[in-house]
Amino acid sequence: MITNKKEIQDLIPMAMVAIEKVGIANEDREIEDVYEGYINALGPSILQSGLLPTLVFYNKGKGGNSEGELCLWLKALYYMDLSEEERRNIRDWQHVEPTEIIRKVINGKGGEIKSISVAREWEKKILQYVIALKLATRTFIIKEKKERRSE
Repeated sequence: MITNKKEIQDLIPMAMVAIEKVGIANEDREIEDVYEGYINALGPSILQSGLLPTLVFYNKGKGGNSEGELCLWLKALYYMDLSEEERRNIRDWQHVEPTEIIRKVINGKGGEIKSISVAREWEKKILQYVIALKLATRTFIIKEKKERRSE
């Protein structure tokens, strides 16, 4: 899968905004280290397990055994796939469902991408977003979660 460096470079500023808008970073531009781990694993998971299984796995909210919210990365991917006008129309990203990106990928159809070429197109696009988001996290302060430090 070939990615164009220029395309990735152009996506990084949008990725930085996405990280802030969806709540991965706080108002002090800090990201908990757990979120860095999640974005670092997202690309390899897509390549190993497939796009839809990975997106479904990342659709976990708070709770369970995981820290943080995996689903915030789905919201960030959705943010990156919207047009500027569509992004402006969303007032509160807290209320955006993380499954919106999954619905876009499957085009509202029952759980599968209909053609191989469309699947490859989506995989390439999402992987470019993931790379941009991963690089964008480096512009934020990575903080270790306080609860883990005291253990």
